[in-house]
Amino acid sequence: MDGGDVNLSELRAFDLLCRCETGCIVNTVSLSSNGDYLVAGGFDNKVSFFDSRGTQLWNYTTEDIVYTVSISSDGSRVAAGSNDKKVYFFNREGELLWSHKTGGNVNSVAVSSDGLYLAAGSEDGKVYFLDKDGKLLWSFDSGDAVRCVATSIDGSYVATGSANNYVYLLDSEGKALWGKKTGSLINTVSMTPNARYVAAGGSNHNVYLFDRKGEFSWMNNRPVNNWVSSVSLTSNGSHLAAGSFDDKIYLFNLTGAKLWDYTVKDDVYAVEIAPDSSFIAAGSWDDNLYVLNMSGKELWSYSCGGNINSIDVSRDSSTIAVGSEAGAVYLFERNATAFALLLGDESFLQKEISKEKDVVLEEITILPIKEDTVITGGVENRVGDAPVSSSNTEGNTKTGDNLGLEELPPEESSLNVLEIFDSIKLPLALLIGSLAGTVFFLKRRLIKNQKMSEKPEDFENLEESDIPGNN
Repeated sequence: MDGGDVNLSELRAFDLLCRCETGCIVNTVSLSSNGDYLVAGGFDNKVSFFDSRGTQLWNYTTEDIVYTVSISSDGSRVAAGSNDKKVYFFNREGELLWSHKTGGNVNSVAVSSDGLYLAAGSEDGKVYFLDKDGKLLWSFDSGDAVRCVATSIDGSYVATGSANNYVYLLDSEGKALWGKKTGSLINTVSMTPNARYVAAGGSNHNVYLFDRKGEFSWMNNRPVNNWVSSVSLTSNGSHLAAGSFDDKIYLFNLTGAKLWDYTVKDDVYAVEIAPDSSFIAAGSWDDNLYVLNMSGKELWSYSCGGNINSIDVSRDSSTIAVGSEAGAVYLFERNATAFALLLGDESFLQKEISKEKDVVLEEITILPIKEDTVITGGVENRVGDAPVSSSNTEGNTKTGDNLGLEELPPEESSLNVLEIFDSIKLPLALLIGSLAGTVFFLKRRLIKNQKMSEKPEDFENLEESDIPGNN
């Protein structure tokens, strides 16, 4: 796209909406679907709730550090997990609806989109599944600390990763549909909204992708040079982003081919692909939030004054929340005009005009992703074919056709945005140019330096009767 008189390098892809002061290290953040509400948890033992203007509507003090929070799509329900071994559930007004005691520190919580169900993972090795009234519907015992949980949009599936080296997919009744053993403890899991694909990353530098049936899609054999701290899938599962302690952001396609990597200045603790696939957001311990396009080019970055432990992207892809060790949460809003110019796609202008307040994920348009070689400020490494994972998994690398990839919308020619703004592009450029524009959790900083003894097997299929937790 011809930038004309507009200097694209001066465009701000996101504008700072507010800086929400907490006064203490922020470990975790979560946004409602349209970015109107934000919840955060930190070392001050508090759960803090803000609106998009940065006004703190309420806070609640637990008995220990809060490492995990999650909010329903409309912001009406909030869940939090604390090192006091409790799961907390609030309404939008800050009323504590109930709390549930577990047998260990709560590492991860995930609320279904409608707020009717909640999954929690604890150091006691269990996944707890509760309804909106606090009734325990079931628990699943993995046998070792549960590091991470993710739910499908309706709460009918729960993916989890454990320190016992397993990735599990559980159904709505708590039965393990499958459990897959990897060569390392699992730090992070991600799941598509309909649970069609599950991704995981761990301490043995590998990234894993499974389908809903538990069939092993691929394992990228040590493309990452350190622990995988965070993974994120596109809404249809076509691409997977990963962040690592090797200071890099990675993007893989469905076959396991590494499309590119991008180097920052310190550990990458959090990555998230926007639901509409228009960008990838990443937070690093170099204090910066990075926004890249799907080709690996940096669109924008912002210094948040302290190590970034957590980020979240709203379901409508309009807003990014960042939790910083500077004792604040930063809230950014996508600049639709800048995005239209940067990506050459006028649809962002339509999104700004007709932004819906109640976002339905299934109706989100996913932008086409071009897999072409790019030159960025980081380090790129395009791979033509998916590598064979290991001798144990030879033949398991599959193509998109075999995996039943959901079809992406056909690529359409975008209108020339500069034609629309031809008469005002210079004033527009001046206007835009003038706009103001711990620990993944801290305990994982210690884990980073821990020497792990890895088992030689990278992957093994297990019979259902062999899965820990299924009796």
